[in-house]
Amino acid sequence: MRFGANERNIVMADKPKGVVINSWEVKPLVLDETYSSKMILDSVVAGGPAIQMNEGTLAPGCKTGGGVHEKPEIYYIVRGEAKLHLDDDVYDVAPGSLAYIPGGVFHWLENKSTTEPFVILTLWEKAEDNEVYNLRIEKWGKSFKTIYED
Repeated sequence: MRFGANERNIVMADKPKGVVINSWEVKPLVLDETYSSKMILDSVVAGGPAIQMNEGTLAPGCKTGGGVHEKPEIYYIVRGEAKLHLDDDVYDVAPGSLAYIPGGVFHWLENKSTTEPFVILTLWEKAEDNEVYNLRIEKWGKSFKTIYED
C-alpha cells in the first residue's frame, strides 16, 4: 500500500522487500514548543518485526524534561551539539555520537546552540516501551502519519 498523494516515496507493503522512509515526509508529533518527534520506523511501517526509531528535534537553547525508562534506549546524534546528562555524568555529544542508555538511568539533553535545532535519532527494541509512541496512538489513533494526511 502507498501513503500520500502523487505517488510519494513512502512505500509500505504487506510483505515488503524493504521500506524507504523520507523523514521530511513524516508528520511530527509536537510535544511542546521545545520538542517534536517523528516516528520513522516501527513494526507497522516495516510490515513485520522491527525496532522503533524516532527523529527528535530539540529547539535552540532548550532542554528536555528528563526521564527514566524501564527499558534501554539508544541515541544517535544527527545534527547540532548538546550536553547529555546520564544520572550525575554529563557528556558532550555531536553528529556521529551514539549513546546507549540502560533502563533505570535518569537522562536529559540540553541543546548547546541558541540558534540551531538539535536533531537526534532514538531507538527502542519495542515501540511500546517509548512513551512518545503511546502518545501518538492516543492522539492520532495510530503510530505513523505523513505530512500528506490530515
